[in-house]
Amino acid sequence: MYRLLKNRVKKTGLSPGSLIPVGEQRKHPITLSIIEYSETEYLEKDNASIQECIECIEKPTMTWIQVHGVYDSSMIASIGNRFKLHPLVMEDVLNTVQRPKIDIYGEQVFIVTRMLQFDQQAHQLHDDQVSIIFGPNLLISFLEKDQDIFSPIKERLRQKTNRMRKQGSDYLAYALIDMIVDYYFNVLEKVDVNLDLLEEELVRSPKPSTLQSIQRAKRNMVFLRKSVWPMRDVVNRMQRLEPPLITAYTQVFLHDVYDHIVQTIDIIEGFRDVVAGMLDIYLSNINIRTNEIMKVLTIVSTIFVPLTFVSSLYGMNFDYMPELHTRWGYPFVLILMTMLAISMLFYFHRKKWF
Repeated sequence: MYRLLKNRVKKTGLSPGSLIPVGEQRKHPITLSIIEYSETEYLEKDNASIQECIECIEKPTMTWIQVHGVYDSSMIASIGNRFKLHPLVMEDVLNTVQRPKIDIYGEQVFIVTRMLQFDQQAHQLHDDQVSIIFGPNLLISFLEKDQDIFSPIKERLRQKTNRMRKQGSDYLAYALIDMIVDYYFNVLEKVDVNLDLLEEELVRSPKPSTLQSIQRAKRNMVFLRKSVWPMRDVVNRMQRLEPPLITAYTQVFLHDVYDHIVQTIDIIEGFRDVVAGMLDIYLSNINIRTNEIMKVLTIVSTIFVPLTFVSSLYGMNFDYMPELHTRWGYPFVLILMTMLAISMLFYFHRKKWF
């Protein structure tokens, strides 16, 4: 919750489109890279300047500009002004805790997605915001970190025979979203392995730390649901866009992405049920162990009740008591107490109380 509200208070009372970073601040310098392609041409350039990007979009080829790092508001403002992007778009780019969404600004389509990652050491989920805006022959992607998460897409573009070289920006946007959604399955696989290990620990030997692991798993499920569920509405609305924003050719592939998102949602709902059941199992195990302890203590106490009675009876200070001055009185009492204990153990075992 702190991450969601961090720096948001600074925007109170400001006009819409005010460029103030919201979210966890990361000190990554902003870098630009350009990919120009057509059916017959392909050009890739890293560490490009804004001017070089402007020159590229004036060409008839398809242009993909990648912006790595979004925490320099002056640089983001400069990019927005040079590419004539809507102020609300730039505001959402700097707000790195956005839920997935889609907005239409004339001939431009703006999409916010979440790239998920699972930390196997801490057993915790993390995400990064990926913002995409595309229009005629132009797509700009904004990433929080300086890491090449879309390298498989680039590899496909380098192939002359790949269908992406023949399509426009809408198909490229589909390809990026499809890769992000496909990566959800990799994350869900790791989450599934983690839940299996946690469930095995829960059944065999639950410890106090197990409850913390269950609570962490519940937070992960909430995190997954907030990151993935809105993507269904994003793709659904994207399917309904009409040409020239989305071509009929791309709409067919968007149906496939929508199906994948529905599958991930079903898996997440299954995980939520499993985690909810884990808490019930943990509490049941605690109750069972407590009952076992209480049963043992009760049996021991019950056995010692008659023994205590006999020993207290013969511990009274009277001169005239049976067997008090008898030679075999003391062994007789010990044998009597032993027989009482054995008889009670036999009775408890016959009743299957232990």
